[in-house]
Amino acid sequence: MAPPTKRSTTTKHPRKVPSPKLPIFLSASVPNRTPYSRHSDPIAIREAILALIAVAARERLIVFGGHPAISPLVEHAARSLGALHNIVIYQSRFFQSEVPKEARAFQHFHWTKTRRNRDSSLEFMRSEMIRSQAFCAAVFIGGMEGILDESRMFKEFHPQSVILPIASTLGAAKKLFDSGEGPEDQLIRQKLRDNTRYRALFRIILP
Repeated sequence: MAPPTKRSTTTKHPRKVPSPKLPIFLSASVPNRTPYSRHSDPIAIREAILALIAVAARERLIVFGGHPAISPLVEHAARSLGALHNIVIYQSRFFQSEVPKEARAFQHFHWTKTRRNRDSSLEFMRSEMIRSQAFCAAVFIGGMEGILDESRMFKEFHPQSVILPIASTLGAAKKLFDSGEGPEDQLIRQKLRDNTRYRALFRIILP
């Protein structure tokens, strides 16, 4: 059920996992630049991430990019559940000097190659990460421009998968939601916009 134990330092992907509960892609960050930082809720972002790990990490893979404000939170939550083996983190070597020690503690930490500059290195990392599994859904929490980039890329590679922008966490996730992304069901959309009881929310909306 879990990906292989070998620690990857290349762009090789973890083994695709045959499971009745398919992997989840997590795209999240705490906004620290305008305009997103003016309309964000760091507490809601934290609570939503903790809730996603609590609800999903024991039973399926969760794959995410190693944003420095998010990685320690995910590591702590997954470790407390004994579910670190189901967390897969990607990071570009372009940011090697910025990666917190908590991120390096993940069993399944995957470096991707540096490209000619920051933007091309990020694009390559995101492509490798998003193509790595047969994701059933992408969860978007808070965030900035990277959320929008990862949403576009996710839709390209997984056009039949579910997009779940948690609008109550604000930031780019709210912008995605306001642009019409996410389920069409109006009751679900209301919950994505207003419900801050995140464990209950994820139990309802995850495929």
